[in-house]
Amino acid sequence: MNNALLLVSARHAVLALLSLLVFAGPAVAASMRFKAADGAAVYATLSKAPQDTHAVALLFHQAGANRHEYDSIAPRLNTLGFDTLAVDQRAVGRKFGGDNETVARRGASGSYDEAYADLEGALDWAQAQGYDTIVAVGSSYSASLSLQLAAEHGDALSAVAVFSPGEYFDDTDRVKNAVADIDIPLYITTDPAEENRVDEVLERADSAAVVRYKPEDGVHGASTLDPDRDPAGHKANWQSFSAFMTRFVPGA
Repeated sequence: MNNALLLVSARHAVLALLSLLVFAGPAVAASMRFKAADGAAVYATLSKAPQDTHAVALLFHQAGANRHEYDSIAPRLNTLGFDTLAVDQRAVGRKFGGDNETVARRGASGSYDEAYADLEGALDWAQAQGYDTIVAVGSSYSASLSLQLAAEHGDALSAVAVFSPGEYFDDTDRVKNAVADIDIPLYITTDPAEENRVDEVLERADSAAVVRYKPEDGVHGASTLDPDRDPAGHKANWQSFSAFMTRFVPGA
């Protein structure tokens, strides 16, 4: 074989290898910006599943935190078949070793109430991308806001999954009233020490739509899925959550 043919063959082999890496490799993550429902800029990380998918999980963090609450969680959701959008809502902070880019660029933190527009904006973005399956995942105060999102925009969501929700607002009936209007599948769990908050939130719920998981071990918020933050409970907690989420993966 002459040198020219050897070079062509080698080039084809390299291209074939690169193709395998692209389609069989890990999820690809990229920072991005979208508009909140009130027009404000919101920053997030979009992580793509290894395979083409029409499902996305919108990931909203707890108080004092940022999208990095989901650093160890998003890749596992990608493996299940979800793209993920981990959002820096405009309400606080630097917890979990990262900055909240939305707050940093705004120059100040907003309130929990104001952050609801960020959740609505994330949902608008997901719809504009043409996803067939959209699941909202909330942690702590954003769990409560995710329940409101499901009540007001349930026609756009396939399901909602919440970790450590509660009546964290001035209107102490706000969340339980929202839950009463939810008719899509709802996954709900919390730290065992906070079960009374979930009892309150579910007072007016349609039990047929609810999957409630009571863990033996846990910590506050979605961090209960993280091995470093919840070494005792994360495996069982992930097993429960992933079983729920897998129901909404197209073709699963």
